[in-house]
Formats: sequence, C-alpha cells, structure tokens
Amino acid sequence: MIAMLSFFHTRIGPLIFYSYPPDQVGAEISDRLYDVMTQQKDEEFFMHSFEDFKFLNYYFQIPSDWARGSREMLMVSLIIYNQISPEIEDGIATLCKKFAEKMQTNDGIYSGFYINEIKNYEEIDKEKIKINEQLIKDGIRELYWETVEETRKKSEEQKLSQLENDRYIFESLEEMSMELKIINEEIESSESIPKTNPNIVGAVSKLNKIINGLYEGFIEKMSILDLDMEDDLLPTNGELENDLQKRKKELLGVLEEEVSEKKE
Repeated sequence: MIAMLSFFHTRIGPLIFYSYPPDQVGAEISDRLYDVMTQQKDEEFFMHSFEDFKFLNYYFQIPSDWARGSREMLMVSLIIYNQISPEIEDGIATLCKKFAEKMQTNDGIYSGFYINEIKNYEEIDKEKIKINEQLIKDGIRELYWETVEETRKKSEEQKLSQLENDRYIFESLEEMSMELKIINEEIESSESIPKTNPNIVGAVSKLNKIINGLYEGFIEKMSILDLDMEDDLLPTNGELENDLQKRKKELLGVLEEEVSEKKE
C-alpha cells in the first residue's frame, strides 16, 4: 500500500507532491495520474481499478493566495495491491475526507506546494514554505499509518465474523443431527403414528427453526455484502423461499417413507 498526495501545477499539470513509503511509486502509477486527476471537478471520493492495483482517491481543493484562481487542486490517494472489502473501502474514504478537511482548515498550508520554487520568494515566505511542506508530508505519513491500522482492524473484524458464522453453522448442523437422531429413535421404538408422536413433532419443529435460522442468516449476509439478487448470479428471495419449502417437504417425505417401511 502507498499513500500519495498529488497537486495540479499551473504550468506542468498533475504532479505527485509526496508519497509514503518513499520511492515506492512506479511508472505504472505515475502514468495513470494525469488521466485520473484531470477527470475530476467536484470534491468526492472515487476509485479506479487497474490490472495490478487499485486507486482510491479523494479529490478536493484548498484556498490559496498564490494559485491561479485562488485554489489549489489536490488529490490524496491510497494505492492498494490486493483485494479489499467494501467495509475497508468505506473506512479509507472516511480517512481521506478527514485528511482533506484538515488541509482545508489550515490557513497557509498551500505554501508548502511551492517548495520547488522557493528561491523565487522572500525570506519570510521561504520559512513558511518549508514549515508547511513538512506539515503536508507529516499528514501523508499519518494517513498511511491510519489506513494500515484501519485495514488491520477491519480485516480482524471480518475474520472474527467469519469464525462466528462458521461456528453458528457447525452448531446448527450438530443440532440438526441430534433432532434427526431423536426422530429415528422414536420411529424405531414407538408404535404410534409419527404425526401424533409428541417427540417426533417436537423434533421436526426444531428442525424447521434451525433451517429457518440458517436461511435468515444467509439473507442477512447477502444484504450486508449488498449483492444484487436479481442479476441471475444468485436466486431471488422468492426462489430461495420456494427452495426452502421444497427442502422441508422433501425432509418430511423421507421421514414418512422411512416410517412406512418400518411398519411393513
């Protein structure tokens, strides 16, 4: 991962002002910068995915007494080389927005972008340029480490959520196995009709609740992931409900057939 701040130089165009860790920006990133930055007009967070990496960017402007139009056009970017979840993307967007707000509320911070033209300024301005250049670089370093921490935290939350989900499924299957065992034992030992046997009726009722719980958990997970269930890649809610009812009937049918065979 790389944290990077770019600005629009009046004569040259988009330039990388600073990136952290240093000396990590390759040609494949800098070559994309012009196209990415020049497409933006409004302050916003946006992403561009390329073959080997993903640009997560926040374009914004800050007041400037030295820039043409009295505004410096800036873009803070996080370059990611592996897949990340929507939750991590949202966290990065929030961090980028906070970085932009800090820049926008710091009077005079714009002068730091003129470090390469420092010889053209008076001594009093030179000192201001140096101080603000360092403040900008410190801000990018801080953003980098905040993003690392945010990514780590979200990844651990996702792993924990997956472990909890796996545990729930495992325990649900264990409970289903226990209820099926009760049903089988009752069929073996009881002479009463299964539908009137309270133990069998109770076990089937618990099976229904377990299956419903697994189904509801699946639907909730799909909602969290914000997957479109009407794009032919996943069944619709109605199709899932019909399939669920079909599986229940098949389960009860198997049990009834087993009872009939025992009686014969």
